[in-house]
Amino acid sequence: MNDTASPPIRPPIPADAFAGPLALVGSGAPVVMVLGGAGTGKTTFLHALRKHGGGRQAFLAPTGVAALQLGGQTIHSFFGLPPRLMDPDQVRPRTQKRTLMKKLERLVIDEISMVRADVLDAVDRSLRIARGNPEPFGGVQVVLVGDFLQLPPVVPMAEREILGHLGYEGPFAFDARVLREVEPARLPFLQVYRQTDDAFVGHLAELRTGRSVGDAIAAINAASHRDHRAGRTPVVLAPTNARVDAYNRRGMEALYDDGRLFEGKSEGEFDLANDRLPVPETLALKVGARVMTVRNHPERQWVNGSVGTITGLAPDRAYVRLDGAGIVEIERTSWERIRYDWDEATGKVAAKVVGSYTQLPLVPAWAVTVHKAQGLTLEDVRIDFDAGAFAAGQAYVALSRARSLEGLSLARPLRASDIRIDRRVAAFTAAFEGNGNLMTAARGLDDA
Repeated sequence: MNDTASPPIRPPIPADAFAGPLALVGSGAPVVMVLGGAGTGKTTFLHALRKHGGGRQAFLAPTGVAALQLGGQTIHSFFGLPPRLMDPDQVRPRTQKRTLMKKLERLVIDEISMVRADVLDAVDRSLRIARGNPEPFGGVQVVLVGDFLQLPPVVPMAEREILGHLGYEGPFAFDARVLREVEPARLPFLQVYRQTDDAFVGHLAELRTGRSVGDAIAAINAASHRDHRAGRTPVVLAPTNARVDAYNRRGMEALYDDGRLFEGKSEGEFDLANDRLPVPETLALKVGARVMTVRNHPERQWVNGSVGTITGLAPDRAYVRLDGAGIVEIERTSWERIRYDWDEATGKVAAKVVGSYTQLPLVPAWAVTVHKAQGLTLEDVRIDFDAGAFAAGQAYVALSRARSLEGLSLARPLRASDIRIDRRVAAFTAAFEGNGNLMTAARGLDDA
């Protein structure tokens, strides 16, 4: 049990903290790049931009789940792009989307670290053709948000070779041809809000950038390679689905309650067979199960990532004692799939709901994959890297979920081999944050 009283939800970052960034976006720079490490307020910035950015903007993400969380649309569905590697020169925008593209003033793309270079160039080409405008992105302002030092795009080696034949230095969005034509305005988010311990913040920064890695590993191992702190049950973060599933299966099987099955329901354009769902279509829960909420409560009784223990189950709801707080009643909620269209009557870009998925916003949380934990803040975390991290940025993402060193424990000591950093990404990020030459850094040249 996690009985120690502590506020489960940190007060939100005030939107006026981003008055400067919003003003830069509002000034009309053709391309704005917003990059920052974990916990620097990128999501809050996106909420503020949605609220204050006007009616001719669209918010896109590279994956279906990310688009659902963002309240936007996937890049591929918005532009009608095929779900594969593509030659941007062969892209043709869909006729039915051309009016929307002509009226669009701003395009916001979240999780830019997971967007391939060819996809960003396909976006550029689609907008130039649809708008009959040869400027980058057809004259639409593009805001790119994320952190290249977190999770990268998934690109098999064979596809990397094809990208090379197409003339790309690498698979990252900053390798896109369009960014050779326009210098992005830079918004480095450097203030960390998630953690308040300066030493921990410093160690995470070292692991993120690959500087003084040995010292950071030694410090974190000294503080956190131990049993987890007494009175708290941590969420285990692991690299693979198989390891996470084993933790959750053991946890559920140890409970004697018969439990309940909750069936998800879809309506409209929501393909249960092929879409990645935020919560399984069939959700098995038991009294005593450790769970995590995967949706914000409208009155902030809980947020995406709040953790607790089920105390009761009803046919259409669950009762959960949140760690460090009281019991809350959690009912089914709906995730809406939207499609952007142009509304001639209002003269605005309209987000039309074309499908929905309804289910309890809970998942078993004895353990969660590092990938699914991206974006979360957790009070108590235990890292189990087992055979090791297998993707660049994975160790940093896992460790930076913890709010404090006190709430972080390691199943085994960190190793240098766990800290995987792409050299070109590190050089690009250093140039971005230090006002260096981005294109030189992206090419990995020595004077970056």
